Amino acid sequence: MKNWIRILTLGSIVVLGAAACDDTGTAPDLIDDEALRADVALVASDGLFNDLAVMLDPFTLSLVGSGPEFSPTDGSGSYSFTRNVTFFEDDVAKDSYDPLLTDSIHVEWEFEREAEHTFWSAEIERSRDMMVTGLEGEETQRTWNGEAEADIFRSRHKDEVTRTYDMEMEATHTDVVKGVPRIDNPWPLGGTITRHVHVIVMEGDEVIGERDVKATVTFNGTQFVILDVDGEEFEIDLSQRGVKGRMGHRGG
Repeated sequence: MKNWIRILTLGSIVVLGAAACDDTGTAPDLIDDEALRADVALVASDGLFNDLAVMLDPFTLSLVGSGPEFSPTDGSGSYSFTRNVTFFEDDVAKDSYDPLLTDSIHVEWEFEREAEHTFWSAEIERSRDMMVTGLEGEETQRTWNGEAEADIFRSRHKDEVTRTYDMEMEATHTDVVKGVPRIDNPWPLGGTITRHVHVIVMEGDEVIGERDVKATVTFNGTQFVILDVDGEEFEIDLSQRGVKGRMGHRGG
């Protein structure tokens, strides 16, 4: 099923709101699956922008190295993370980055965040285990592959009604290609990020239902990409650099 979402302008990324649940109640067989898919799209998009933010160039990774870091706020909550970086030459670990000889880098992240928007709030824990390859010699592109996990607690989506979820995510980053130099290639040239999301639907402290949802974004070298959530398609503008706003209606 295609259900196109109009692209949001500055300050807005994906559909956050959707039609409110029926007045007949919120029993498990009356869960609004359309609204749930839109809410998963929001959380997956937030993860997508975070994915792209951590795909740093090798020189930047060599500067930050490893160890704990903290950033007080990004305007939508606070976050903290640790990062460990290992450089390789011919599968041999090295202590430092060599622009010509380093052929791959292994990066591990542990990330915690409190998201606070007018339309959405959540406590988020993410971990990533990533390899970037294609670095040896004069580079024209770099390729990212890896796995990630996330737990999203009390994900509250505010609309005509407030919907609350706990979510467990497993993500696979497959051949996400970043062109070099970045100034000429600001958007990933290809590859996918797929998230398998187990959604626990809450009403207060009570579990009223569960869903398994698949969300896949496919890169195409432009700033506009499609996020497919169980067959429903959301268009995302990567230039917005984060989930910052909401859309009140759906376009077709």
